[in-house]
Amino acid sequence: MSTSDAVLLFDAGAGQAQGGRQFQEDRCTLVLPDQFPSKTEDKLAFFAVYDGHGSQLVAEHASRNLHFLLAKRPEFDLGDYEGAIKGALADEDGVLLDRFKNEATEPAVSGSTVALCFINLTKGDLVVANLGDSHVILAERDPRTERPCHIRRLTKSHKPDAPSEKSRIEEAGGVINTRSGTARVGALNMSRAIGDLQYKNPINTIEDEGTSQKTRRASSSSSAPETRGNFLSNEPDMMRLKLSPDRRYLLVVVSDGISDSTDDATLINHIMKLSTRGMMAGDIAQEVASLTASRRGSDNRSCLVAFLDGQDS
Repeated sequence: MSTSDAVLLFDAGAGQAQGGRQFQEDRCTLVLPDQFPSKTEDKLAFFAVYDGHGSQLVAEHASRNLHFLLAKRPEFDLGDYEGAIKGALADEDGVLLDRFKNEATEPAVSGSTVALCFINLTKGDLVVANLGDSHVILAERDPRTERPCHIRRLTKSHKPDAPSEKSRIEEAGGVINTRSGTARVGALNMSRAIGDLQYKNPINTIEDEGTSQKTRRASSSSSAPETRGNFLSNEPDMMRLKLSPDRRYLLVVVSDGISDSTDDATLINHIMKLSTRGMMAGDIAQEVASLTASRRGSDNRSCLVAFLDGQDS
């Protein structure tokens, strides 16, 4: 590690399990400093979990391309990582829209959550962003005992019936339904995601009679087409933190197949218990993903684990 680096990426790895679902629609991206597509001399890392729905198309596409779109954004070279992430997510939807117009209708009915972490290890900057209900959890590790402390979830769940989301959806002309017992926008139980273009401009402004059955799985609007906004948003919640050079951290990114089945403290303590037994990050992530995955009807499960050590820790 260069003496100019505030934080060392000590170990990182990802694990996945299909669970009881017919298909594995989750995707993970782990980009290490020597792999990040940027010309800067700073050491940069990128971790993300994409929980696909409708099909794996959007999760697969974003997992391969979003970090490249991020590095190409003009805000990126200025250190405005939040602006670059927001722009990259919009660019991803733009690429999917072109695909919808020129190739196939699948981007209209396929989508994905996003939970991502961008880290400038040289400066100690951590930027977290999310859409939907995949999550990022950060904990500190006691340098003497390796026990976790200060466990924090850095992301928000975006659900249609949350007051701010409900207001935004209805102002856009969208309708929230609870017929299934879960609040939904059309067929979706989330209010923010990439893809799912049938719930966004310009596709959701097309006259319903002229829209193919494939691109309208469920009614999501009662308003006139020309007045509709984006029922589903691709604008992420974001947070920037400064990682201290005298502390050690555990960073975990999970899909809702994991976060809905265990609380954050239990998850973090389990990961640290496995770590103190000598397990590497990738093996830990796989064990976490595989836990309870054999249960009937269990969701796709993805876990990404990273250990970060401050320069002076």
